[in-house]
Amino acid sequence: PGALWHLPATAAISRRFPDRRGFAISIHGFGSNIGNVLAPLVAGGLLTFMLWRHILLIYAIPAAVMAVFVWWSLKDLGIEDGDQQGGKKPQRRVLAGYREGLAMFKNPVVATLVLAAAIRGVANNALFQWSPFYLKNAPDGGLDMGYFSAGVHLSLLTGMGIISAPILGYLSDKYGRKQVLVPGLIIAAVLTMFVVSAGDSLMLAVLLGGIGLFSFALQQIILAAVLDMVEKGTEATASGLIFGINGMLGLGSPFLAAFIIQDLGGYGSIFYYVGILTLVSAVIIVFIPFPNHRAERPAGT
Repeated sequence: PGALWHLPATAAISRRFPDRRGFAISIHGFGSNIGNVLAPLVAGGLLTFMLWRHILLIYAIPAAVMAVFVWWSLKDLGIEDGDQQGGKKPQRRVLAGYREGLAMFKNPVVATLVLAAAIRGVANNALFQWSPFYLKNAPDGGLDMGYFSAGVHLSLLTGMGIISAPILGYLSDKYGRKQVLVPGLIIAAVLTMFVVSAGDSLMLAVLLGGIGLFSFALQQIILAAVLDMVEKGTEATASGLIFGINGMLGLGSPFLAAFIIQDLGGYGSIFYYVGILTLVSAVIIVFIPFPNHRAERPAGT
């Protein structure tokens, strides 16, 4: 379901706001961050007096309403740009779309950005998959927190993007993608490395909140950087590359993370693993000579 929504949504946003792409995509993530924080609270409250089947029906209503609204909002997308001037737009076959996606890798900047996004995505997946175990479980180096305390710390990790995403997106549009990505990734890596030493203290909440500021927001800026480089009309394909490669690499990540936890120091060691991957992603981006704005993109790339 996420891919069915995020890919066309990101492409539509990218085409509608080419000069403010970083901010616009960050606002897209801003909305999902609000949902990530509020949905469990709403569902938990409803479960106190309703059956889950009835709640599922309630959740389907806003989804159906928004589907109609999105269709109405985007039905003319492309016409204002001269893509459909009285004629029928040619349809592309699925195989042609795959060929377009593979052709993007001929551009070394796009290929390297996709690699950096995939590495950062693997780090994020490990962070969000294993942090609950570190906070809740006493064995294997966990903190043995209560459910409420663990939930508060996780909300800091997932919800701080509500604050940071629009700001970082705006800054990336104004000053350039690399100028935001490199320091952001380095700060996120350093903060992650200090999580274990913080123990169960106030500093842990500060660190997780700091990591949360960069967790999803930087991934959205990397996506904006990729979309700056691709041809108009291939935005969804480019977004699919990032989601797809991230998913393929993510298949092996849980096994590697389990090995690290079991043999290299318990649940806490996962934060060093995440920090190293984040730092690798930052180093890759440092050496990418990509333009900071779409207007600087060489013709034909």
